[in-house]
Amino acid sequence: MNRRRLGPGSVVTTGLGYDVAAVDEQQRPPLPTDLDELLETLRSRVRDRREAGDYPSGLEVNLEAHFQRIVGTRASSDRSQFRAKLDRLAAFSSFSPDRIQTWSKLPGGSAIHRGVGKVTGRQTQGVLDQVQQFADALRDVLDELADTATDDHDHSHPDLVGMVDVLVERWASYERAPVESAAGMADLHRRIEALEAREARRQFRPWFKESRFAEEFRGSWDELAERYRDLAERLGQSAPVFDLGCGRGEFLTLLKELGIEASGIEIDPELAEEGRGRGLAVEQGDGLAHLATLVDGALGSIVLIQVIEHLTAQEAADLALLARDKLRPGGKLLIETVNPQSLYVFAHPFYVDPTHERPVHPAYLEFLFREAGFESIELLWRAPPPHDDVLETPADDDGVRAANVRRLNHLLFAPQDYALIATR
Repeated sequence: MNRRRLGPGSVVTTGLGYDVAAVDEQQRPPLPTDLDELLETLRSRVRDRREAGDYPSGLEVNLEAHFQRIVGTRASSDRSQFRAKLDRLAAFSSFSPDRIQTWSKLPGGSAIHRGVGKVTGRQTQGVLDQVQQFADALRDVLDELADTATDDHDHSHPDLVGMVDVLVERWASYERAPVESAAGMADLHRRIEALEAREARRQFRPWFKESRFAEEFRGSWDELAERYRDLAERLGQSAPVFDLGCGRGEFLTLLKELGIEASGIEIDPELAEEGRGRGLAVEQGDGLAHLATLVDGALGSIVLIQVIEHLTAQEAADLALLARDKLRPGGKLLIETVNPQSLYVFAHPFYVDPTHERPVHPAYLEFLFREAGFESIELLWRAPPPHDDVLETPADDDGVRAANVRRLNHLLFAPQDYALIATR
């Protein structure tokens, strides 16, 4: 029921779905005794309160309906239909968040609906629990009434009329709630559609091929195979390996050559197909979502080569817990990414890729996986800038200039990448 304060005095809740103020008589002039004058005074007060917005919507309609039930005659009904109607009511009195639709006609819309559902899941379930408790209690009372009202004795039950009136009023207020909820859900639906539209505009859907981008900016197949061979060899005793975001399959090919069992997943359909064309076990799909479906402790290693900088901050945090759960004891997590401690990377490789979210600092990444429960963490510094780009130390310095050049080189030309190896 609603609770509203209509004026001075305490609030009194009625069974009609609205509130009446218990007015302090000392704060108002006494009502006139003449009937016409009394009616005019009451009309004036009603007008004042209506203009002030104190009366809830539909008050007169509710009062009229209630008055008719009090003074009117109740038509006889076929009581044999009472139980059938109660059975039909019971079929619709089960509430669950699973019955809330999450489909959407926009790209990525269903994922956004599910995301909103996760954020508001506890509040939604709390509301449904309260509605379910009310529905269960109401059904129990109606069952008792049905058993009493549908007996074979040919006599009336006038004492039940008042009870039925109360239940009808409460049920009417319950029936009105979905209308208000529907309006709220419609508003929420409009907001979600607007969010979907903004998300659709934010998404990057290039017309060029990802394989061409990789060839242009990441290097040839042979160059990448040589660059990552040392990392692949570190996983020799940690099969099976799951390569999340495996791209064209360069790292999977190295593992295959070393006789290490491995599979991968790639979100880009073209790159995934290219990997399968090379005889690699590659699926197309979302890596984190797929990882979450695997059996806990099923993996010996998880690999992300130049992937974590594409994830949001929340996805990176989720990855830490997923990796902890999916790796067996002693399993390894291998992550290679750009090194934000080298300013060189911001002028060269990092911003070349428009899908990079943000660089991930090695200190944060080490903290993240240590907090997630990994036993040991090792950092490897990789891919130094070209020698010709690094400042030369002056030959005839007095020691100070050489020290300053070394500091600048450390700040500007630190290794472009780092690899983190965390052991479960």
